[in-house]
Amino acid sequence: MVAAVVTAAEPTKLRLVADLNPGQNGSGLTNFFVWNDQAWFFAASDQSGKTVSLYRSDGTPAGTRRIKDFPWQERGSIFENPFVFESQLYFQGPNAALGKGSRIWVTDGTEAGTRAISEDGKDVCDESKPFLIGDRLVLSLHGDYKGHGLVALNLHTGVTETIAVPFDGWEDYTDEAMLNGSMLKLDLFGKSMWSIDGTRSGLKKLVLPGLPAFKNDGDFNQLVSLPNGVLMLPNGQLKPPLELWHTNGKSVAKLASWWPDNPTSQLWFGRVGDLGMMLAHDRTRRCSLWSSDGTASGSKGIMDADPYKDASFSFSGDTHPSPVVAGDRLFFVMDDGKHGLELWCSDGTKDGTHLVTDIVLGNEDAEIFKLFPMSDGRVLFQRKNADSGTDVWITDGTEDGSRRLAVLNRATDIVAVLKGMILLVSENDQFGRELHALDIPELTMPAAEPK
Repeated sequence: MVAAVVTAAEPTKLRLVADLNPGQNGSGLTNFFVWNDQAWFFAASDQSGKTVSLYRSDGTPAGTRRIKDFPWQERGSIFENPFVFESQLYFQGPNAALGKGSRIWVTDGTEAGTRAISEDGKDVCDESKPFLIGDRLVLSLHGDYKGHGLVALNLHTGVTETIAVPFDGWEDYTDEAMLNGSMLKLDLFGKSMWSIDGTRSGLKKLVLPGLPAFKNDGDFNQLVSLPNGVLMLPNGQLKPPLELWHTNGKSVAKLASWWPDNPTSQLWFGRVGDLGMMLAHDRTRRCSLWSSDGTASGSKGIMDADPYKDASFSFSGDTHPSPVVAGDRLFFVMDDGKHGLELWCSDGTKDGTHLVTDIVLGNEDAEIFKLFPMSDGRVLFQRKNADSGTDVWITDGTEDGSRRLAVLNRATDIVAVLKGMILLVSENDQFGRELHALDIPELTMPAAEPK
């Protein structure tokens, strides 16, 4: 019998925020984005599923509003890649002229104030995430251009400037990272790099002698921005050894190499604070964590073979969560060979890498299935409980700062955090999967005392 750190408790009652699609079918809520202490998302708004709508909610029934309806044919691009610029909310939305693809929209939270601002008739590739440089939004286009193209949309004027049409330098899925105020992107074949500052004259193919050939790995971005340049993993998960390179935009240098245990090993690569960090299986360690400050001397393993020689991790599928960054730390689920799969965190140093808390004592797994970073550096996480439901926990990365917030007797999925509440999509026998709230007044951390 598993000895648990926490004892059984009565299930916590969730509060229904809104039954957006009356009946038992649920609303298919997705694409949540928090702005102005409201959650913005889209969902099906009728039982036929032929209409999807953009919504906003402050977590109360009265404060949950339908903003705009869109035909079901356009549901693939209703509220994609939202971002805030100068106190306005922008997103990729439908392109009514072509009935496919998307355009750039802006919203003030009302139907009248939700409008497209990019040129009609231009089909923005759905797979391409626009990138903002100053007040210019660079878009990868096709459609009326009869080929791949680049334009820059001025968010102040709504006017687009053609950068290059046609343009064969890269496709939508190629990797990217910011470098010295410009966007650095790989070309389509992974053999060269381009720099774009949002203007036609600023589109340049870089000459980087010694640049390694990249193998496209669609599972993750192979470029990570640092203060002193860009870290690169040319081979990704495709072929050992795992090589770490760096560029400052003028030259390239190989920093380190490691051997994963097999060419299909899972790998996480991202930025934590001012460091690049990699979490991967290793030939000798099974599970290893590396960090890099962009220099050869500052690229090193954090977890050595001892005491982590029996460590392992997984973040594939629905039962194992992907690592998340909160504040200046990486949170991930790992089995160190002693505690089972439990929550760990790291700030990129050996001393700052540790088990957060052993929820299920012994070598049994805690069955954590979701990590949700908060803006204050804490993390919410969910785990399966013995009653076929879920427990909701919060942690600041320490054992003393970890506690269970709720015991739920149904499957739930955290989608947003607002002031004093967590929003979840939860299954209900009467309503289907709809938006619920878990009220926790002390959830928001108090403001720091002035020095």
